Amino acid sequence: MLGKLIFQNLQKFGFPYPIDKSVCTSWAKDIPKGGETIIYTSCMYQTASLSDIFSKFIPYAEKLSSLSALAKLVKPSKEEIDRAYRILQNISLMLKRRGVQFGYLYESEPYSGAILLELGYLDEFAEYAKIVTDFFKQKGIKRIITVDPHTHNALLRYKEFTNFDVDVVSYFELLGNVKARMQGEIAVHDSCLYSRFLGKREVYRSLLNSSGVKLVEDELVTEKDTSYCCGGPIKPVNRELSEKIARLRVEQLKRLSENIVVVCPMCYANLSKYHKILDFAEVVE
Repeated sequence: MLGKLIFQNLQKFGFPYPIDKSVCTSWAKDIPKGGETIIYTSCMYQTASLSDIFSKFIPYAEKLSSLSALAKLVKPSKEEIDRAYRILQNISLMLKRRGVQFGYLYESEPYSGAILLELGYLDEFAEYAKIVTDFFKQKGIKRIITVDPHTHNALLRYKEFTNFDVDVVSYFELLGNVKARMQGEIAVHDSCLYSRFLGKREVYRSLLNSSGVKLVEDELVTEKDTSYCCGGPIKPVNRELSEKIARLRVEQLKRLSENIVVVCPMCYANLSKYHKILDFAEVVE
């Protein structure tokens, strides 16, 4: 069963598939180790570009006894990892400039388990949530600053399965005012999780609106109840449909602006094959 295989990999590698943990941690500079408040990446930005590779193996995963063979394949390109590091460093710097104090777990940072939740393996997710919750308790962590919607959502769902009492906050909520790094108009592609389930849509949109850029909206393209998904979540099940959705979504957004901004690394990974995409942390400071 795929869920059990992923769970075994989480126990063995600390990630859904084998990866060099330095890929996850080498972005961090001058951040204290540990502490009651931490910035938590779950290695999402660092590995989002690998989702395309990983999804190709999912249909065959149940025939494999291990995913160790993927170790040599699943490594981001230098360009991809450099960009991910710049985004995380920008986020860290924005928080520091606003007086937010936080640590980082470096090589001991656990993965959130989001893939188990989003593929519907709730029993495995529940078991994993208990493991991570116990880990956070042992580390004395009381507040977690998340940087992506999938991790944020997974942590909030822990409460359904275990006694998780850590405060979870998105970095957006700690920024106050921000200043645009660019001029002109932008079209925002909303994360489905942030927009429809986590109540963060107006948080980052308000920041962008006050930053100096102009958001171009369309009630059939960028409204909460009408905007498209990026297509990423369905990729493990139907790659062809995922790519069709991504192409269509890019075409919709390009009609509004050539400058398309996302707030999720997985949205970036799925849409950037068809157009130059910018992350929120690349357009504000």
